[in-house]
Amino acid sequence: MSHPLFDLAGRKALVTGAGRGIGRTLAIGLAQAGADVALADIDPSQAAEAKAQIEGLGRRCALLQADVTDLGQAERMVAEAARALGGLTILVNNAGTNIRKRVEEITEEDWDKVVDLNLKSCFFIARRAAEEMKKAGGGKIINIASLMAWSVFRSPHGHTYGPYASSKGGLVSMTRALAMDWVKANIQVNAICPTFIETALTQAVKEDAALYGAICQRTPMGRFGRMEELVGPCIFLASAASNLVTGISLLVDGGWHAG
Repeated sequence: MSHPLFDLAGRKALVTGAGRGIGRTLAIGLAQAGADVALADIDPSQAAEAKAQIEGLGRRCALLQADVTDLGQAERMVAEAARALGGLTILVNNAGTNIRKRVEEITEEDWDKVVDLNLKSCFFIARRAAEEMKKAGGGKIINIASLMAWSVFRSPHGHTYGPYASSKGGLVSMTRALAMDWVKANIQVNAICPTFIETALTQAVKEDAALYGAICQRTPMGRFGRMEELVGPCIFLASAASNLVTGISLLVDGGWHAG
């Protein structure tokens, strides 16, 4: 029997970027803990399998299409999630992207693409979600940031991921700001800052022997994280177990910042 503090039965969750990778894994994990889940993605067809799996658990599930960098679509997405699930009490701001170039090669278009998705969209989605959470008497907002919000990793190829690190650092600061804004509304706002995680998007990194080796050498555990290793932290921050926790950024980094 699971501990009741981690039971998400009756909770209503929206996960962005849920079509694949970390987003899909977290959405399924929330459903396994008892939550109904709305899966949002720019290409929702990728999330059809996850929807079937969640419904197979006996949970309600909605599939939503939205380009969250379009603020009108982002706000519509939140409204549709709340309508489909009968409310909204959990938001996982997961949709994100990265562009791996040297600083000198970054264009304005590159900067805007990364910052608009990783930071700007999260602010407006959270603000609209908070409106729904206030109706329910409170809620949990979980922003997926990165260890690069806290430290700079210079790859063997000279990449420092300027726009990405800037967006994730901003997301950590935004997490603290929104936590204070909504603390009296019983809305806890926290972030998860993962290390490099094995996903389809990081496969090219793993195939680059020099880069993969440098990351593993820098990580005390000596490896990339696995997507399922983010589920526990997410459930903790989505559940009653974290009711006294707000404004924090939880490092899930294989010891990167311990040594």
